[in-house]
Amino acid sequence: MENPIRWGRLSILAAALPVAAAVAVEIFADFLLQSTGGAALLAGLAGVLIIALVVLDIPAAIDPIEGNTFSELLRRGGRQMAIFPWTISIFAGRWFHPFDGLDVFGRDGQVALLAVTFLVVVGTYLCRRYFRPVPSWVIVILGLISGAVLWPVG
Repeated sequence: MENPIRWGRLSILAAALPVAAAVAVEIFADFLLQSTGGAALLAGLAGVLIIALVVLDIPAAIDPIEGNTFSELLRRGGRQMAIFPWTISIFAGRWFHPFDGLDVFGRDGQVALLAVTFLVVVGTYLCRRYFRPVPSWVIVILGLISGAVLWPVG
């Protein structure tokens, strides 16, 4: 019984790593991108994160317990809580929007994004509790659009 619990906890940690890394990158990206050394460090950290996720996922993928890899836990968690798909899609929309110079709302967009985030997280919780769950793909599409329009990279 200890083995499934241990791998489950490790997988949850691995599922939280991309979100934590995205937040850290966002905080330090402006500083790191001011020099080529900082940009190389940022790229190296991204590579280490990807390798760490794969290395952490391999033992969970090869053990006999079904559904304990970080991707499976992240998907299951996304069905239960909107915060995982919402956060990941916000960053994806922020970084990979289709147009340069898309900053429509400026600083007001960041405030609006906080309000929208509150509404999405609380609203999807209430829908799941009292009506029916909101599909994760709907949350992801809304997050991509919100990240691109309300919080785009310069």
